[in-house]
Amino acid sequence: MQNRVAMRAASACIPALVCASACAAGLHPIPRPIAAASPLRLVREAQAYRPFTVCGERGGIYGQQNGIFEAWIFPVKILSRFRIHAEIDRYPVPIELNDYAAGIEVTPAVTTITYSHPAFTVRQHMFAPSDAAGVAVLFDVDAIRPLHLTFEFEPDVERMWPAPNFGRPSAEWIESGGYYILHTDSPHLAAAIGLPRSTPGILVPYQERPRTYPLEFRLAIDPAKDAKLSFPLLMAVGQEGQELRQRLEAANDKVAELYARSEAHYTRFFDSRLWAETPDGAFNDAMRWAVVAIEQSRVRFHGETGLAAGFGQSVDSARPGFGWFFGRDTLWTLFAIHSYGDFALSRQALEFLIRRQRADGKIMHEYSQTADLVDWAQRPYFYAAADSTPLLVMAMNDYVAASGDTGSPAALGSRPKSLGIHAGSRFRRRRDLRKHRRNRMGGGMASEDAASGDLLGGSGPAIV
Repeated sequence: MQNRVAMRAASACIPALVCASACAAGLHPIPRPIAAASPLRLVREAQAYRPFTVCGERGGIYGQQNGIFEAWIFPVKILSRFRIHAEIDRYPVPIELNDYAAGIEVTPAVTTITYSHPAFTVRQHMFAPSDAAGVAVLFDVDAIRPLHLTFEFEPDVERMWPAPNFGRPSAEWIESGGYYILHTDSPHLAAAIGLPRSTPGILVPYQERPRTYPLEFRLAIDPAKDAKLSFPLLMAVGQEGQELRQRLEAANDKVAELYARSEAHYTRFFDSRLWAETPDGAFNDAMRWAVVAIEQSRVRFHGETGLAAGFGQSVDSARPGFGWFFGRDTLWTLFAIHSYGDFALSRQALEFLIRRQRADGKIMHEYSQTADLVDWAQRPYFYAAADSTPLLVMAMNDYVAASGDTGSPAALGSRPKSLGIHAGSRFRRRRDLRKHRRNRMGGGMASEDAASGDLLGGSGPAIV
């Protein structure tokens, strides 16, 4: 089971947070990317304890608008409590940079928090690539004097609930590479976090009395040389070994391209989706943001795509909000997805649920991102909702009526008997469903048989 999570997380390299290193062979800052003009943009004064989320199919960043955050490469939390401290040359006053969070700007592709001090400005750009693993954070720094930044964080390397974990990882600084290796008690689960051109913080020798310190990257900024650079922090997770460093370097090489592709994805996003234009611009934007929110609830699970219920900070737990799969939440959301025409996503979400259908026909309630690492079927959550089953019939009917697709999802034909739908039978249109209900139930609502889980009697032809 440890191998499965390592292999899954291993495919998720995460460029995230800080700089490139003179010590780190192969790691380097990148030229500052030019942000695309987005028609959807929220600009607000940062409110320190209000949340933000940056969501992708294979990772996420969840935090507060003062810039403190945690980072995940699904299904592993890599770090948390990420903070920034600053010291200005010839100005002996330590500065807690998160207290200087002045503004937050959100587009579908990128979330930026700006820290503003009279002597310098730091911009923290966070994004989740739409077509690659993990998440990324870039830092831009402008200053009137040389500046020293300290990036402080708690190492976690913690698998999402309910998978067992190994406690706080031990950190090893690799001097020749300029990065940390985070070791757990399992050789199948480790992480690498690199900050090019940085030096480490406190690493307590084993001879000292036990005491826990956060990990640090310390970075010197030269305003004359660094004004046109962005500094990415690089993260990777997987089994221990040379491959972790290789993933780190590959992430560094690709981060600028991933940033550009993420912006391009959302620039074209509404070209293939139905949307409305009304005289009320705020209403138009709100509707588009709602579609983006659904898009960003996608989560890749091995080779499948499902819809998660919502994300937030996990703090001291291994539960990032409700960042796993729920049957009812998915099925209600499908009615909205059908309204704007993303039928490919609808098919993926329906097939995800149908693959986990119980033998008697019942549709799942809840499935964690680490359910395959425990005996999930013996826990009380899997099928703990009676209404998921009739909801699937309603959502499938809506899918067929909206899309005209009478042959998908193919997985429905794989069970000898499910929801009263038999192998080899075909989908029917809404008028056929209405006729069938009148004939079989006198126009009443479909109800679930407590013994079998079948709908609409269970012995007739396919009804969806």
